[in-house]
Amino acid sequence: MQRVATALLFLLITLSALPAFSEPPIKFAVLAFRPKPQTLAQWQPLAAYLAAQLGRPVELEAYDYQGLNSAVEQNLVDIVLTNSGHFILLQHRYNLSAPLVTKITQEGGHALTAYGGTIFTKADQSTINTLADLAGKRIGATSKDALAGYQIQAFELMEAGVPLPEGKNLLITDNPHDRVLEAVLTGQADAGFVRSGVLESMAGEGKLDLDRVKVINRQNLPSFPYASSTRIYPEWPLGVTLRVDELLARHLAVALLSLEPDSDSARSAGIEGFTIPADYTGVEEVLRRLRVPPFDTAPHITLGDLWHRYFVWLIGIGVLLALIAALAVRLVVQKRLVQQS
Repeated sequence: MQRVATALLFLLITLSALPAFSEPPIKFAVLAFRPKPQTLAQWQPLAAYLAAQLGRPVELEAYDYQGLNSAVEQNLVDIVLTNSGHFILLQHRYNLSAPLVTKITQEGGHALTAYGGTIFTKADQSTINTLADLAGKRIGATSKDALAGYQIQAFELMEAGVPLPEGKNLLITDNPHDRVLEAVLTGQADAGFVRSGVLESMAGEGKLDLDRVKVINRQNLPSFPYASSTRIYPEWPLGVTLRVDELLARHLAVALLSLEPDSDSARSAGIEGFTIPADYTGVEEVLRRLRVPPFDTAPHITLGDLWHRYFVWLIGIGVLLALIAALAVRLVVQKRLVQQS
């Protein structure tokens, strides 16, 4: 009897010492705008850090746009880190949470909470020097869903009155952004759209001589270390899906905000850590102006919407119509009096 009690006690102690293994792993999904093996190597130390902080295993997976859309739609992942335009799309379509934190990128001593888009062509391409020169040219881009790989560059073209590339003038390469560079250098495309920093990163990896390319519409951004052809927008947000409860989301946010810049996890990911969520209103405005998903359909407008938006004008028009009606009645009455007279 004593042996049975001892065995049961040992079993209880063993089970209580392994609580983490009784829960399923947390699925951490990252958008891969560079090659997937490189993306996994970059973010794996952060996944290990989160596993230690949350007391549960964390499994990392890198996706392209369609793969990440499908994973979120099918409720297969818990944590999502992607660009801000894609994040807004996932929020509207699949009820992704509001951003918990915003990524802080580290580059050359700079802590960056924003990024831009680069428009480039071959250095010896003499016919393309301004945004206007891109009209009618064949443009390479990873996807029309890519914020820094297409949308913010397209927004700059639209603001400058330059027609957006369509049909045969738009070459979709899919991720990684390296393919856009290859398309331009091999002559498949006249110019390319990539996220700011991609050209510099590839040069640092020995994959590109920067003298072979030139940047179009380069912005004067003294505090920004990359060549950018566009204004800059907030860095990537991180959020959670409906599978994550409020307590876990809160612990996740605390863990990410507590990440030290000099930790192995931060250095491997090329980040300073995470900060409180940025304001993504500007990103949403770009998507609305371009009429791209999730704002690619005309909104349903009710009378209440019209009243709330234009009530001052509606009241003014109503008063004006009432005055016109009163004047018309007065003229009719005066006419009858004159006729009777």
